[in-house]
Amino acid sequence: MPAEYSVSSSFSLSGGTLGGQIAVKSFSGLKMDVEVSSNCVGNQQGGKKKLEPRPGPTKPGQPTFVCPIPKGDKKLADWWKKLNPNAQTGNYTTEDLMFTFAGDGGGVHAQWQLKGVFPMSYQVSDADSGAAELAAETIQLCITEIERMQ
Repeated sequence: MPAEYSVSSSFSLSGGTLGGQIAVKSFSGLKMDVEVSSNCVGNQQGGKKKLEPRPGPTKPGQPTFVCPIPKGDKKLADWWKKLNPNAQTGNYTTEDLMFTFAGDGGGVHAQWQLKGVFPMSYQVSDADSGAAELAAETIQLCITEIERMQ
């Protein structure tokens, strides 16, 4: 029997001191990579070195989330300010967040815990008063680990 896939979806961020759930319009860069290095594992005939790839440390991506701005809601801007007081170098706090994918039936289809999160960049979307677009905030995160919870 083939797997069922959801057509419509909703994404959200929550946890830490965000102050509730924040809707996510789009996201990118949610990934983990392993750096590969070549280590010398011996010498071959004629003095040639034998290199073998070895997995190195895990390197998380720097995900970017685009979040629509609900009327009067400043959660994301307040969270940015709280974790970046006075934007002083070396003065930061990390938190753990949950990134959730809920399907058309309202149930949670997938959930990731983003560990050691620190907001790196905050931006308000460009706008045109003649266009009918959703205003959005974009936040880029530094994370130390991603764990698939569901």
